Amino acid sequence: MKKGFIFMILAGLFVVSAYSQHPPSDKNWETVFQDNFNTFNTNRWMAVDHFDHYGELQLYRSQNVYLSNGKLVLETKEEDYCCPPKYVNPSNCSRQDTSGKCYQYTSGYVKSKVRYRYGYFEIYAKLPGGDGFWPAFWLHGNGEDPITNECYYNEIDVVEIFPCRQESIDTGLTYDVDCVNSGKPPWVVQVPCNFPYTYHWYGVEWDKDKITFYVDRKAVRQEINNMKGIGIQYPMNIKINTALHSPIHECPVTGSSIFPNYMYVDTANVYRLKCDKNTSVTEISNYDTFNYAVKKSITLSGVSSLTSGQDVSLRATDFIELKNGFEVPLGAELYLDINPCDFVRTVEQE
Repeated sequence: MKKGFIFMILAGLFVVSAYSQHPPSDKNWETVFQDNFNTFNTNRWMAVDHFDHYGELQLYRSQNVYLSNGKLVLETKEEDYCCPPKYVNPSNCSRQDTSGKCYQYTSGYVKSKVRYRYGYFEIYAKLPGGDGFWPAFWLHGNGEDPITNECYYNEIDVVEIFPCRQESIDTGLTYDVDCVNSGKPPWVVQVPCNFPYTYHWYGVEWDKDKITFYVDRKAVRQEINNMKGIGIQYPMNIKINTALHSPIHECPVTGSSIFPNYMYVDTANVYRLKCDKNTSVTEISNYDTFNYAVKKSITLSGVSSLTSGQDVSLRATDFIELKNGFEVPLGAELYLDINPCDFVRTVEQE
């Protein structure tokens, strides 16, 4: 197989597939963290306080973020609240010069204290629905490249539900290498039934070559990660929030909008690929005891054939070669992926 080619063998048939298995079912991944929100880990998360996000209707307050019955709750309320005059935290109220500014709505917003580059990110959540509500789970980072001193902006919208499109799930990419212009590939729109009102998995797999979006742990979209010749390559914070659309947007808050409204997050997980990228494998005698990780290369012949009922995922950085005699019998599944295994964790608050 040539580098960069992704390939699945299912029930004895060769099927080209653009989408990978998700980490919970793929032994090549390992856990960075799994958060079930039995407690609020202040080393991992911060509740954003007194923050105006680009002049939207709501002010984000830490009081709107809390735990209930093992769930992270982000509450959106209709309430009159004014930012304190001369608010002293420069990372919050000062964004839109909100010192002393008054709001009619408040909402909840959390972000990770650590930035991550590459990996698999997912939440199991129930999103608020109805006129005016704009819940989101996204990755975001911007700053200055420490090597080139160039300004950058990176954003992956893992899931958004726009207020007037309650029947759709939206994913998006925003990329920018000069902090002036940005762009997005076309949205992918799903048409689920009552998605905003029931729990679902939302996830994204991100590496230096490609970005794959998942809904209920099934791939729904993949983009080659080379936008503007660079792609999204910088560490980003994990962010979860519910915004409100202003009257100038497509679906404003109306008299039928329900307050308070809630976004419930049951679980948030981060995984990274295990790396063994200096090892070349020739034949696998036992798939049950094989050391799963991204290898440099993998070469298989008939002695490595699968047996019925096996479900195997193999990954390598350079190539995977299937020689004559290699077989996948009816009832077995084999997934092959050529990909990098880089991962960066930046232990510093945005």
